[in-house]
Amino acid sequence: MRGLEWRCADSLSLREFLRLGERERVPDHSWLSRMRARLPLELHDAVFTWVLQRLAERGLVKGERIGVDASTMEANAALRAIVRRGSGEGYREMLTRMAKESGMETPTADDLIRLDRARKGKKLSNTEWASPTDPDARIARLKDGRTRLAHKPEHAVDLDTGAVVAAEMHAADRGDIATLPDTLASAARCRSAWNKDPVEGVIGVQTGPP
Repeated sequence: MRGLEWRCADSLSLREFLRLGERERVPDHSWLSRMRARLPLELHDAVFTWVLQRLAERGLVKGERIGVDASTMEANAALRAIVRRGSGEGYREMLTRMAKESGMETPTADDLIRLDRARKGKKLSNTEWASPTDPDARIARLKDGRTRLAHKPEHAVDLDTGAVVAAEMHAADRGDIATLPDTLASAARCRSAWNKDPVEGVIGVQTGPP
């Protein structure tokens, strides 16, 4: 959202489209975030389809060759706040319990850190742990090497025009081979909305940069 705010403030054509004066301030990104959260997913889909229809009317989308790209996006949830599925036991609570079981009556924060570093099999599993504030987030390694709670946005792009024809959000622990069919199916549904001809599938698929 900060990127959208900056782009609208920087572009004279966008300012004209939004009917903003040259010195008029662009609405704060937090306003966009709040409004987006209040709107149902069905409305987002309807607007997305409407935009694709307008692009198709002007020949700006073909849908014959589709490129798909995915990434990992850090979730707005703290990894240290994860809890066990089922029991609801927090990670720190688990370490405290293990420390007491090993003989420490009142373990300190440093004791818990040393215990966590030394214990075997401390790899976090998505089947065992979850975020109480963002259940859809998954423990994953980001591109910069950090392990965080994350989501996996995946986009399908018309390679002939550059128009985004599908924008899906998948679980971050799913591989590209697992998520690709869902994203292509979404692109096919969107194509049916602007193309009167029956859609039997995607003609060409490219993953990654062209």
